[in-house]
Amino acid sequence: MHDYQDGDVRVGGLNLHYLEWGTPGKPPLVMLHGLNVQAHTWDPISRRLAADYHVFTPDLRGHGESDWSKTGYRVRSMSNDISLFVDALGIGAFDLVGHSAGVRVALSLAGERPDIVKKLILSDAGPETTRAGAEFMRDFIQRTVAIKGFRNSAEAREYYKTEHPQWVEEFIDLHVEHQLRKNWAGKLVLKADPDVQWITGSASLPDIPYLWKMCAQATMPTLLMIGRTSNVLDEGLVEKMTTVMPDAVALWFETGHYIPREQPDEFTTAIEDFLAAEKVNA
Repeated sequence: MHDYQDGDVRVGGLNLHYLEWGTPGKPPLVMLHGLNVQAHTWDPISRRLAADYHVFTPDLRGHGESDWSKTGYRVRSMSNDISLFVDALGIGAFDLVGHSAGVRVALSLAGERPDIVKKLILSDAGPETTRAGAEFMRDFIQRTVAIKGFRNSAEAREYYKTEHPQWVEEFIDLHVEHQLRKNWAGKLVLKADPDVQWITGSASLPDIPYLWKMCAQATMPTLLMIGRTSNVLDEGLVEKMTTVMPDAVALWFETGHYIPREQPDEFTTAIEDFLAAEKVNA
């Protein structure tokens, strides 16, 4: 017996899978995962937030149990999926959290539809990255998509522990359980569409000016969560975001890029405190 419900909704010709936590009638909260993962990466955080919120964690197109897309993975397409998703479920105005590539989707949605996003929380990403961060993500994704498969769960678990030694153990377990599928040969292979890797390449460069424009249009209170040893953002980019965004503040964590998986308790507390506050710049 799970403490969440699985759901599926048809949006723009694609099937989007999602997890639903908590009780209808509580304030709605939508959480968007990063590149090449899936909704279950939020499970420990969703479980705690479900005490006070009605939490929705969709699998972005090309990820988890959602459909792969023949038209690609541009940020505006992924944002439009989530816009249609919240409308289809009748969620109404909601708070929005994004991590990594989910930040770009969240920024697009918040900028295009500031009327429905009450508060915005962005975890260690922005409209663009540092050069070092872009190279890091490119190399990581190339290593990931180069995985041909694992013989068993133990082999997969050892790989993820080696790749992410800073992660809390539960997130390693969730990766092994939900990140992979068994193929016809009996091997455990990645669920995500290999084409999602191109999000980290030059195909996404035209999105940068658009996402900075979305920053300016995202008028809701916004919390930027930054990993101090992450190279995805630097102080200059964070300062630019807090300047361009009408109502944003930054909170630094003693982590790398994966704040939710390195310090999930601190991450969740920061969400709770921010959503409970009356005004970000009070």
